[in-house]
Amino acid sequence: MPNCNFYAIDNDFLEILDFIFCEMECRVFESYSEYDKDLVEFSNAQEVFEYYQLAEFSNTLNRSANLILWPVNASESVKVNRIELNPQKCQGATHRYRVDGWGLISLELKGINQAGLKYSHTNHNTEKRATAWGPNYSDVMGSPTDWDWKAVSSASRKLNNFIRKNSNKKVGSMPVMQCAETVTLAGV
Repeated sequence: MPNCNFYAIDNDFLEILDFIFCEMECRVFESYSEYDKDLVEFSNAQEVFEYYQLAEFSNTLNRSANLILWPVNASESVKVNRIELNPQKCQGATHRYRVDGWGLISLELKGINQAGLKYSHTNHNTEKRATAWGPNYSDVMGSPTDWDWKAVSSASRKLNNFIRKNSNKKVGSMPVMQCAETVTLAGV
């Protein structure tokens, strides 16, 4: 299964990030750069934790961190692309960057809203989906055939299994990690 919806907060985030940096062969990027700035690549869990101020997610409304994981043994076909912006609609900004590639894994870490803790999410393209959409985005994403899809699925499954194994509780099919057990969950 390429995706995993789960509840996590505070030190749960740090556990997930430590696992990614210590146990997975991935490079980690912000999914989009801030306006008029270069894309940030992170080298350890603490950098991500501080950059997104993840410790504040349990007491500040509507926070999220969107990361992209590049399983490096799956492909070299990853590009950092510049996105041109309309300065009139983007506070004067002219551009931003994002990392693109068919087999990248997204990791969205979410905080609380007025209803409680929102669920976080992992996901990646499948080979079938990438092949279907490949001709439309080859200039931006390269070719889906440049990816080892077994390696992509393996990396994604490894992350999802870590999340499931480090959760003592479930809400429906969604794992609830330890720190998240102590807060109100949105949508429950």
